[in-house]
Amino acid sequence: MGTNPNEEINTEEMSYKKHIQPLFNANCVNCHGDNGNLSLTTYNNLMKGGNSGKSIIANNSTGSLLINRLSGEGPGQRMPPEPASQLDDTKIELVKKWIDQGALNN
Repeated sequence: MGTNPNEEINTEEMSYKKHIQPLFNANCVNCHGDNGNLSLTTYNNLMKGGNSGKSIIANNSTGSLLINRLSGEGPGQRMPPEPASQLDDTKIELVKKWIDQGALNN
């Protein structure tokens, strides 16, 4: 979400800068920052992937490792691991929508 958690999101026009990076900052970069094997601190780092390979396949959220890990629908541990709070379906859907719109650096 943006800087205002109550902000309405137009899911027709997903923005990496406005919707996706703030979500990663709030939920992921504590573990997947500059010290991790997968860094979610910037668009370029996200697109590089990590030890498990590419995390994002543009226009293919169901084939993207990041979505598989966030939703627990693939091999490997669901992220973030407990006891951290898992992302709810609404937040995962935002990431899916952004990926399916081309995973643009916008």
